[in-house]
Amino acid sequence: MLALIQFFVDLALLRRGPQDLPASAALLVLLIGLNFVIGSINGADLFGGFLPALGANLLDVLLTLVLLFALLQLRGHTARLQQTASAFFGLGALAGVLMLAVRLPAELLGLGTQIALIDLVVAIWLHLAFGNILRHALDVPLLAGVIIMLSYTMIAFNLIARVFPPVIAG
Repeated sequence: MLALIQFFVDLALLRRGPQDLPASAALLVLLIGLNFVIGSINGADLFGGFLPALGANLLDVLLTLVLLFALLQLRGHTARLQQTASAFFGLGALAGVLMLAVRLPAELLGLGTQIALIDLVVAIWLHLAFGNILRHALDVPLLAGVIIMLSYTMIAFNLIARVFPPVIAG
């Protein structure tokens, strides 16, 4: 288990690629589940509760799988789907745990403005790390992977927000 966590830390630091993960359906299901639960906990405030956050995260998982399948199909690399998806969802789970570890103490200390800055830094880092995964999976430059991720984020968030509207704190 520690080796798997270390892998995702290395992936987050752009030292590894999805090709270094085993192609395992069981691992993919585990990582989707972790990502789903952690993402729902993190998204509860944004979506007005845990249940709407569950729905939003389920939609995000489905959109991510469709995106990865389509991109890998276009590039003729469908055999890389399990590893690429495992890398995406494992990295998402790691980022989610990091956000919980930072956000909860910051909220307790009343550091709301700093939380927004932390969220921005993590979002930038995540787009680079996800872009790195796409770079390896699709055999494209890092910049192309990052641009794909930025585009996906905008499209996916707009779709998800139409189905599960974010709650704006007043």
